[in-house]
Amino acid sequence: MSQMQFQAPPLTKTNKIILILSVACFIASSVGKAIGAFSLPSILGLSGSGVLSGFVFQFITYPFVETQLLGFLFNSLLVWFIGSEIEKMWGEKLYQRFLGLIVLICGLVYALVGILLFNGTALYSTPLFGLSGINFALLIAYATLYPDRQLSMMLIFPMRARTFCFILIAIELYSGIFSSYLSSWAHLLSMALSFLFIRYQHLPLIHQMMNKSFGRESKKAKKGHLRIVKDEKKDPPRYWH
Repeated sequence: MSQMQFQAPPLTKTNKIILILSVACFIASSVGKAIGAFSLPSILGLSGSGVLSGFVFQFITYPFVETQLLGFLFNSLLVWFIGSEIEKMWGEKLYQRFLGLIVLICGLVYALVGILLFNGTALYSTPLFGLSGINFALLIAYATLYPDRQLSMMLIFPMRARTFCFILIAIELYSGIFSSYLSSWAHLLSMALSFLFIRYQHLPLIHQMMNKSFGRESKKAKKGHLRIVKDEKKDPPRYWH
């Protein structure tokens, strides 16, 4: 069975905004660290202590904070390549709703776990930040839609998208269990939500969340649904209407 090779799509509107905000935060973080004036992750990153201090804006800002150059470049490329293709397929509104729900639900769970279970410990004040959560969700979405497409592990080893994601899940599980990183569990949650939103989008609750802004479709359009693609050359994919 032949599969289409992955090609970088044009940068779409939503992802352009995400990358602009990430670049601005990366520059601000680098400057703040260099002059010793402030730590951007402690301000815009999400933590239980921050939320209880009234910094509720952290639920929105935490994905855009990046501190490491290589991580920033890698995450930005994934948003561009994977995110832009998915936004082009789904449309701007649905793509934004998908990412918004992932960011908000993961943020709420992370903050609540920090407040209820780790209050007074270092983990209570440890911020969650970066595009990794969004990217993991996008990769799971991509692998669910196109399980046999080729991706490159570390830009060197080609493998199927489904295998690529299994490896990512194993890495995050290892980090969460043996390194006690709460961020790894947040990343795993974003993967699980992404899979549920796509694989089980026909369920009433998920369908309503993902299609709330699309209430004026025709009756015929409302019967449409997202299908898992076996070979998109022979059977073009359908997406949420």
